[in-house]
Amino acid sequence: MNPVLLSAPGPGAPTDDDDMTTEQLVVEASAPIVSASSDARGEALRYLVASIAALALDAALLWIGVNGFGIVPWVVGAVAYLAGLVLIYFLSVLWVFGRRTVESRAGEFAIFAALGVLGLVVNSTTLYVATAAGLALPLAKMLSAAIGFCVNFISRKAVLFNGRGR
Repeated sequence: MNPVLLSAPGPGAPTDDDDMTTEQLVVEASAPIVSASSDARGEALRYLVASIAALALDAALLWIGVNGFGIVPWVVGAVAYLAGLVLIYFLSVLWVFGRRTVESRAGEFAIFAALGVLGLVVNSTTLYVATAAGLALPLAKMLSAAIGFCVNFISRKAVLFNGRGR
């Protein structure tokens, strides 16, 4: 395999691959796989942070709706989820993902929101089942958030931010 030079040689350092110094970082041709893997981990970590921000907004609105206005959890949960959807969209396109697939911003948001409908169904169903079974609202929300995170990240990464577009 041909080595890939990741750092430029310093002044006066040999440039022939056979004469590389120990200060130069050399990896095998599998480097792009490592780089792509690192990028995916970075995206997942940034998506987690963005999701926590969206979850905080979602949970705050849920709590206010249930405790402040007496709205049933699965109804106000849908409204709160949609507010989080808008926040996570903006964070996803501005910070989380490096490559986008869809050229049209309106089309991209429509697809992002459509994929979010699946997460909304998961969220509302989980809240309904968990609270009906007697699980405390904060625990039900944590459960729905964990499941929703996985569904949303995987679907959005696969469809909208897979690197096959722009």
